[in-house]
Amino acid sequence: MTILVTGATGMFGSRVCEHLSRGGVDVLAMTRSEESADRVTRGSVEGVVGDMDRPETLVPLVDRAERIFLVSPMSPSIAAREQAVIAAATKADVRHVVKLYGAVVHDGDPLDEQHQAVISALRECGLPWTLVSPQTVMETNLIGQAEQIRAEGRMYGSAGDGRLGIVAADDCARAAAVVLSSDVADYTGRNLKITGPEALTFTDIAACMSRALGRQIEYIDMSESEFAEGLIAAGYPEADLDMQILCHFRQMRNGNAELVTDTFREVVGEDPTSMEAWGIANASLFEAE
Repeated sequence: MTILVTGATGMFGSRVCEHLSRGGVDVLAMTRSEESADRVTRGSVEGVVGDMDRPETLVPLVDRAERIFLVSPMSPSIAAREQAVIAAATKADVRHVVKLYGAVVHDGDPLDEQHQAVISALRECGLPWTLVSPQTVMETNLIGQAEQIRAEGRMYGSAGDGRLGIVAADDCARAAAVVLSSDVADYTGRNLKITGPEALTFTDIAACMSRALGRQIEYIDMSESEFAEGLIAAGYPEADLDMQILCHFRQMRNGNAELVTDTFREVVGEDPTSMEAWGIANASLFEAE
């Protein structure tokens, strides 16, 4: 079996490649440059060059694959890019497409409109498909704040008292690797919502990180406008701000990220990673200078 993993250098794709490789599965790790393809080639992983913005480059890769892990960066181009992969997969009669989606309820905002267009294409293409949907991800929300945690002992956001079923990216990748390696019929047509073991506020998350790091970490809650101003002042591109950060915090504040499921345990057969355990495992990223 050969599996094509898109976004192979990204947070999820790289981890999916790693877990599939550990299982001895042949992986085509898709990147956009020869340099990146060479860098990810190891063991049963072969780096290959393909670009979702150039659909013609997808055809020879999809022709070699039996299954596809589909993920692309958060941007207004999600639908066009992922639909191009689905179109190529349909022509090649791929056996299974596993798409990364999300478990946070986004109420039809621009990010969700992009994903819904892709899900519609999956439903209409005639191929077996599965959605792997992470809840709010630990790496996304904490590694991006590593500098503030190191220097100030503080985390910032605009989530209010909203609770998050926050999950480790590696847990999501492990679940996706199991789905990609299993009998297609086991998960076809399902939306697998992968969450952490409990729903936490950002204040709770700061307390978990305090215990993990052995020093006080404080969460500073801000209004959305104050948070946005701080991010822009720190150099974050204003054009990307809403889709990549603010819309997620908006849904957290609105209570749309609190879902906790047993899906990870169902798929992988283990308990999901707790926030404190993740903090301990990644403590070196947050050590004060």
